[in-house]
Amino acid sequence: MKVQVLGCSGGIGVGEFTTCVRINEDILLDAGTGLGCLTQSELTQLRHVFISHSHLDHVCLLPMLIDNQFELLKSPINVYGVSQVLESLHQHIFNWKIWPDFTQLPSVDAPVMAFTTLNSKESFKLGDLSFTPFDVEHVVPTTGYAVVSEGGRLFVFTSDTTLNEGLIKTLNQMGPIHSLMIECAMPNRMQDLAIASKHMTPTMLNELLICLEAMPERILVSHIKPYYVDEVEAELMSLNLNAELIVLSSGQFFFL
Repeated sequence: MKVQVLGCSGGIGVGEFTTCVRINEDILLDAGTGLGCLTQSELTQLRHVFISHSHLDHVCLLPMLIDNQFELLKSPINVYGVSQVLESLHQHIFNWKIWPDFTQLPSVDAPVMAFTTLNSKESFKLGDLSFTPFDVEHVVPTTGYAVVSEGGRLFVFTSDTTLNEGLIKTLNQMGPIHSLMIECAMPNRMQDLAIASKHMTPTMLNELLICLEAMPERILVSHIKPYYVDEVEAELMSLNLNAELIVLSSGQFFFL
């Protein structure tokens, strides 16, 4: 399984792209501005998009992806998420006001986009990969995704979340985690805001990791707000974790 980080920032700017992760050639986790880094040829290979939540930085290029391939699609692009997330997409984006409802175009019987509702903690097979959505705590309904590779390695994408007992319990129930992609949006001095907006700071991330029964082999830190990258990175590096710690940047890729 190849994991390519197309976008991982908590904001935009030169070289900064919001959350979008490509798995192999045809699967996306979220569809933030990082999706725009792909070539036209690469875009045409995408068949499956797993959405974690409805915030704009995670879904903003999904409408453009469908529009871009409209005449090329012989079967629909599949968009997966829990019911609350898909309902938000339908109500607020694919509503004929912000964007056409591609679940009805070019016809209801043969649309270019199909929504597939997932249930939290119910695994979903896609070829040789297994996807399991799990609830995380954020300001809107949000799910992370646990992905088991062909070789049995576990990649966990938490999306936007904060420190809470539910997340700790869920991660501990998964067994050994090879790579944990988790957010850390703000520096420690902004912890009150992080708690209110349900994000993470380095101290909060450290508290979570201490509570895990087994430390992940690799911790991939994402969603840092651009203004705070240097500050957050310095605080992360001072944690001295017993794991490989990588502050992500767009364009990185990993094999599991």
